[in-house]
Amino acid sequence: MPDTEVLPAVGEPPAGATARTLRRDRCVVEPSIRLARLPLLRGRLTATGGHLDLGNRRLVLVLDATSLRGGVKPLRRALTGARGLRAADHPDITFTSEDIEIDDAIHITGKIDVAGATRELRLRGDLRHVDDDRIVLWVKGILPAPRRKPRGLGPVPRLLAARRIHLEIAAEFVR
Repeated sequence: MPDTEVLPAVGEPPAGATARTLRRDRCVVEPSIRLARLPLLRGRLTATGGHLDLGNRRLVLVLDATSLRGGVKPLRRALTGARGLRAADHPDITFTSEDIEIDDAIHITGKIDVAGATRELRLRGDLRHVDDDRIVLWVKGILPAPRRKPRGLGPVPRLLAARRIHLEIAAEFVR
């Protein structure tokens, strides 16, 4: 009997665990900069991996930082705090949480690591669908503006880069 029949595949939780793996094709992460509750700039990030474990109250999401379209440069600068974002410099945005509370809603507090800086992020939402095979999670929150302001920008891009970023996440996690 080969070893691969006994060992779980890389990235999958062991059998009987409460952890669920992210379906990358069923995950939407949308950052936006708003003014008077209306989005001025909106983009989408592609998920490259993640898992949700409600038993251990743990969530991990890994996003491709370079997947943000080039047409939303002020949003990219506000999110990363950098003038340009190259795949070799900061390829991933990682959100990690070990603090999940579930009551009438789901509250997730964690850290987001983007462009070498770590910021706290609080998300609130609900579990849209829960069954034995999958969990659909919808949450939203506000990411504070980066502490270091981007340099070499004009007045309008500098104003946009100093705004808070609204995040909305919808993701499906499966066994």
